[in-house]
Amino acid sequence: MSRVRPIREMLQDQKGCEYFSSIPEETVRKYEDAVLNNLLDFIKSDAVLLHFHVRLICECENIRKVIKLAKDIDISNLEEIVDNLATAETVESISIYDSEFHKTLFRIAENQDFFSWWRLKSKELSNFFNKFWDSIGYGTKHYQDLMDIHKKIFYAIKNRDEEAAVNATQEHFAILLFQLLGTTYNKSQ
Repeated sequence: MSRVRPIREMLQDQKGCEYFSSIPEETVRKYEDAVLNNLLDFIKSDAVLLHFHVRLICECENIRKVIKLAKDIDISNLEEIVDNLATAETVESISIYDSEFHKTLFRIAENQDFFSWWRLKSKELSNFFNKFWDSIGYGTKHYQDLMDIHKKIFYAIKNRDEEAAVNATQEHFAILLFQLLGTTYNKSQ
C-alpha cells in the first residue's frame, strides 16, 4: 500500500489541488523519502535523538522476544504497571511507571543486561526525558497519547500479536519523537 494514498485522499475534496493530483505517486514518494532521510540524518547528528533512535530499534526487536517469552505472570505484572501508569498523579510517578514498563519488557525478553547498560550509557537521555515529562504536562493530550500507547502495547502483548506490538512500539516512539521535536522547537522560540 502506498504511503501517498492518504495524502491524495486528504486533498481530493480540496479546491485547487488538481496540480498535486497530477504529480505521479512515484515522484511524491521520492520527495517523501528525501524528507524522511533528511529527518533521519538530523536525528543521527544529535546525541539525544541518536540515543532515542537506537532505543527505538532495540525496543522494537525486544518486543518480538516478549511476545514469544511472556508468561501469564508477566502479562499480569505488565497489566498492573499499565494500570498504575494510567492512574499516576504526578510526573515523578509517571516516569517511574514508564521506566518500570520498559524495564519489565526487557526482563521478559531476557535482555535486562542491555537495559541496565542502556540506562548507564544514556543518562543524558534520561535527564532529558525527566524534563520532557515536565514539559508535556500531566493530564494534557500528549500525556494521554502516551498512556494510550502503553495500553495498546500491553494489549498486543496480551493477545500475542507480534505485528500489532511492534507497530504500537513504533507508534510510541513516533509520538515521543514528534513531541520531542515539538518541545525542542517551542523552547527555541
